[in-house]
Amino acid sequence: MNIFYANKKVEKQCTELKQAKIDFPLKIAKKLLKLVNFIEAAESLNSVIGMKTYRFHKLKGDLSGLYAMDIDGVKSSYRLLVSFNNEGFDDVFTNSVSIEVITIEEVSKHYE
Repeated sequence: MNIFYANKKVEKQCTELKQAKIDFPLKIAKKLLKLVNFIEAAESLNSVIGMKTYRFHKLKGDLSGLYAMDIDGVKSSYRLLVSFNNEGFDDVFTNSVSIEVITIEEVSKHYE
């Protein structure tokens, strides 16, 4: 997949272990880079959705229009927030085979 980043800060967090270790616990930093590498290597969003470890799901409320993936499993509070610029909210799941571009919006600590 082709990955775009919402801003330079997010890009550095997701691509440079040094920056990720500054911003997050070591375990999360390593797993974040592993997740980003997995997304980059995936042929389409369908492969990402199929990896149950990351629990890809759409968000509601103030974050409606965004999707999240758990960085360190469902019990961890860290997640990767992503969006798809050219897809409708419900089209993401039905057209996942054809989606090859993803935008990483932020790395967040859920409930913080």
